[in-house]
Amino acid sequence: MIRINKLTDYGIIIAVRIASDEPGRLHSAREIAAATRIPPPTVTRLLKQLARSGILASTRGASGGYALPQPPKAITVARLVEALEGPIALTECSEAVCGCALEEDCVVEAPWQTISLAVRGALESVTLADMARPSLAPPLVSLGGVKA
Repeated sequence: MIRINKLTDYGIIIAVRIASDEPGRLHSAREIAAATRIPPPTVTRLLKQLARSGILASTRGASGGYALPQPPKAITVARLVEALEGPIALTECSEAVCGCALEEDCVVEAPWQTISLAVRGALESVTLADMARPSLAPPLVSLGGVKA
């Protein structure tokens, strides 16, 4: 089974929580932890990671917090996943540079790259705004005739 890890899932939940509120409003780690029921140390860690990647902006001080510097429709799920997990690749040979010992004679490298690009395309087609308002989300994309 291919899965996004739990921390990435939590990070997306946190970003959706912030996106669901009024634009520009600052959110504290404590408030987000209470609203999402994600442990406070995990929330703090993920907020810092999302801020380092530029997805969130942080403001220091007693009345500080975190906010989205861009509209939720400008932030794709692919960008969130990359900020929290790194490059989107299903196998080692899904990336441009492959260090696999079998690469020279590999017959599955190109198909894996095609599959990886399709997954990336699906993640890029859904925005944070879509995640915050699932009833308004675009229809599921078709991957080779199978609904994703």
